[in-house]
Amino acid sequence: MYKKKNIKLNTCSKKAIVVMILFCICCLSSHAQGMKNHLNKKLTAKVGAVYEETPDDNPCAGSEIYLSLFFDRKQVKVSEIEILTCGKESVYEIGNYNWELLYNKEISIDFIPEQTKGTYAEYLSLELRDKKLIACITHLNGKVVEYVFKEEK
Repeated sequence: MYKKKNIKLNTCSKKAIVVMILFCICCLSSHAQGMKNHLNKKLTAKVGAVYEETPDDNPCAGSEIYLSLFFDRKQVKVSEIEILTCGKESVYEIGNYNWELLYNKEISIDFIPEQTKGTYAEYLSLELRDKKLIACITHLNGKVVEYVFKEEK
């Protein structure tokens, strides 16, 4: 048989334990609170533009490209949206991926490289900064550019 040991804590030790537990709870809740404002909302950022020279006056010769993210508690839906200068819109669904908010405020997404190849999501990294979702994308020329995602209304 095992004997129970009675451990008696003095009042000071009890207070210290309670303070440590409260501190841990506060840290964890503020960490989780960071993404709460971005859940279940369509977030977009303009990440590119294409303009072509044409011999005639073509109203659809250019386009703007947006990266769209939709986070739920476990997954993020990633899409690219191309809007031609004449107003036509095309949506390319890249995929749904598991995500996680890390303690350094970076967002880890389990991308499947075959699905992101050739898209703006291929070299994407995300982080929370001052309650804003910031994307860093490494472009083909090697330049890293930051974009701020905004809620689409």
